[in-house]
Amino acid sequence: MHSTLRLAPEAPIPPQPATIGPYRVTRLLGRGAMGAVYEAFDPEHGRRVAIKTLLSAGLEPAEIEEALARMRRESLAGQRLRHPNIVAVHAHGEHEGTWFMVMEYAEGEDLKRMLARGRLTLVDALEVMRQLLRALDYLHRRHLVHRDIKPSNLMIRPGPHVKVMDFGIARIDSSTLTRLGAALGTPTHMAPEQLMGLPVDARADLWAAGVILYELLTGVNPFAAATPAAAMHRVLQGKVAPPSTLDARVPPVFDAVLSQALARKLEERFQTAPQFHRAMLEAVNARL
Repeated sequence: MHSTLRLAPEAPIPPQPATIGPYRVTRLLGRGAMGAVYEAFDPEHGRRVAIKTLLSAGLEPAEIEEALARMRRESLAGQRLRHPNIVAVHAHGEHEGTWFMVMEYAEGEDLKRMLARGRLTLVDALEVMRQLLRALDYLHRRHLVHRDIKPSNLMIRPGPHVKVMDFGIARIDSSTLTRLGAALGTPTHMAPEQLMGLPVDARADLWAAGVILYELLTGVNPFAAATPAAAMHRVLQGKVAPPSTLDARVPPVFDAVLSQALARKLEERFQTAPQFHRAMLEAVNARL
């Protein structure tokens, strides 16, 4: 069976609105193919917020419906969560034909941009992983799978302090929103079972966390390729080089940690976030 990958056209940026609902817009923070994010002020609570909007121009009706479903899913998932390492979601709604979602304003820089400038120290890298795994444990205990853990969805503030963002393709257990066979996510950070469109559980998020640990230690993604199809092939069939063979500064004890984190067979992978964290601590203690 063949499929065609079609990239959504970038919608034109509309003039910056003065307000979105009751929120006073301050500036544009960023945009993607299907939406824009603004910094705004919430006068009722006296706080800065980030507002994600849906840009429907140029989209087909089915694409708009899917995008709205993702925004509602992200809002519903986010509003039930309260954790220091997860961006809080306050509300969602519609204003003059624009659908929007209101979130906590998290200052900092996403991990993707940080890694583009260079690697973190080992101490900071392990602290980022500790906080990420703590957030994932919180999610998984509440029967929620993020399904899109990747560097651009991790906001890093000085400290470092981690904030997990973007629950647009999250799966809530018992929800009917997940479509079997729909491989949503980013290929280089998707577990094999997710790429194959199979049902996923917490272990898919832990796979993605393993990819992030590999990137933090080596500065490269083990599945990076020229095309999404090639990346998928590497995830499903390729061999992952032990990180210490790429850079002598990476302690060899982390090779075994990454080997288990990126195991293709579910039963050979870390089963919980605390188990993954314990393995990292044991690796650190082994090199002391």
